[in-house]
Amino acid sequence: MDIHVAETVTGYEALVVALESWGIEICAGVTGGGTIRFLEQLPPLHAEEASADQPEPDGMRFLSLGEYASGFVPLGVYLASGRIGACVATTGAATKLLGCGLSDAKLHDIPAVYIIPASPVETEGLSPLQDTSRHGSHMLAQLRAELPDGVFVLDDAATMDRQLRQAHAQLQRCKPVVLVLDHVALKTGMAPHRAPPQPDPALASAEADAFAEAFCRRIRGRRVVILAGEELARYPDAPLLTSRLCERLGAPIVWSINGANGVERGNPRGHGTISFGGNDAAIRLWQGIGAEDVLLVLGACPDEYTVNLAPYAAGDTFVLTGLQDGYGQVDGGFGHRAGGAYRQLVAPLDTALRSLLGRLEWQPPETRRTGPAPDDLNTRRLEAPRPGHVDMAALFRALDARWRPGTIGFDDVCLAYKDRQYVIQRPHPHARFFSLYRGSAMGNVLGLAIGARLAAPESDVVGFTGDGCFRLFAGYLAEARDLGILLFLLDNASYGIIEQGVQTIIPDAPASRRHHRLARMDFAAMAGACGWRSAALRPDLANLDDILDAHRHDAAASTLVTVPVDPGHILGINPRAGNL
Repeated sequence: MDIHVAETVTGYEALVVALESWGIEICAGVTGGGTIRFLEQLPPLHAEEASADQPEPDGMRFLSLGEYASGFVPLGVYLASGRIGACVATTGAATKLLGCGLSDAKLHDIPAVYIIPASPVETEGLSPLQDTSRHGSHMLAQLRAELPDGVFVLDDAATMDRQLRQAHAQLQRCKPVVLVLDHVALKTGMAPHRAPPQPDPALASAEADAFAEAFCRRIRGRRVVILAGEELARYPDAPLLTSRLCERLGAPIVWSINGANGVERGNPRGHGTISFGGNDAAIRLWQGIGAEDVLLVLGACPDEYTVNLAPYAAGDTFVLTGLQDGYGQVDGGFGHRAGGAYRQLVAPLDTALRSLLGRLEWQPPETRRTGPAPDDLNTRRLEAPRPGHVDMAALFRALDARWRPGTIGFDDVCLAYKDRQYVIQRPHPHARFFSLYRGSAMGNVLGLAIGARLAAPESDVVGFTGDGCFRLFAGYLAEARDLGILLFLLDNASYGIIEQGVQTIIPDAPASRRHHRLARMDFAAMAGACGWRSAALRPDLANLDDILDAHRHDAAASTLVTVPVDPGHILGINPRAGNL
């Protein structure tokens, strides 16, 4: 029976039809308990099917993968392709293993589907295995505390169509959702649910005109500074549009960690990343903003790693965002973060930027124009690492010169997510890098890389992780051995971010009370046992090209590269340490 054309199907089959109508092709997780009957509907997604020379999978497939990594797979899918992904955990405490990915999906405004089962209602009070009731883990209350409007319990065949329509609406607002399976309801016959075609969001011309009019009026005779936020990464033409905007306004631009993907490397007014791992020129510019300036924020990024808990200091702040009620908003906006006057437009960023540029072209702005950024955005003098360790600044520069077009990269919660942007200074023209720093859950990189590789098999997928992060996903390496992922592991037998931070936070504490050391591990042996190719990078980088050539020659095999790192070698700064 083809469930896509049948008049009546089971609730499980109707759910699959709905998910596929939302564009979902990839689901990862672990079967068992209340998920068995749902996953019975899905064929397996074998790693070899993800290679670039294979046709696209037909419909949704399932990848068996530990829940912690699976929770990040939908995020990798979305960041690589703009499509929605799904993950699933069996009944009970396993839901919490998906929770780190769920938190980052919320904090980074990423649409993703998390599927979990609940214990049958009739077992409440009977101490069932994997008890999710109020007597056990009280799972629904926990999930609703994080996603008040995003948890949908599919426990009534009569209301399932409405529930799924509401869930789809949440996804379209760039929010994750949780679908809770109830076997009694889902075994019932019902009509298949399919999401209707959705029109592209339109720009409200009156609101856009009012925003542009106010902006053009307030910028006369004043300097404009532009902050590029991570929303821009979702629009392929954003780098070109931001360059045109900078030129038209004579405005310098700085960016958040992920907002770099919305800026051209060749933008002469690009001053770099601000705050965490920020470039010296960008930080000076940002700290110099005052009441006489106008700040234009493209894709709101109010988080601690971007603005370090400080308000927007400009006399006038204008925000363009495509998100309604996104993370960090209060009462639908970011006015509470502005030190001066505030105005906001909610609209698709590319459309809004084109509209604003059109206005500026027929009404040339009378701004106080600034000159280009310095060629070198950093002024701090970097010390060399101790002998026997890789100079990470040299490695990041060497890799930046070797990324192939279409590369997608991820920085785990390790020194790389602070240091890479500081060293490279400007975004790569053909490679996009992301960091899920808002939730800052260690060990996210494998799930992200798997999701990206499955969603964009034609792309090179690379990740940077630490030896502390590695411990959280090491057991899942085998499932990714044939995906062609390139993973650099920073080996310093330490929680490197902590080791550097405690020097500021508790400088007088004895080493024994800093708790940052880790036991040494044989990472190559572990990777080899899981079917990965492994290599040890030499401190002088002499074998870097050989490692890359071997990896690219056999595109189906994943490679783990161990990098000896000096944890005391400080590159990017960590202003958050001062908040602790």
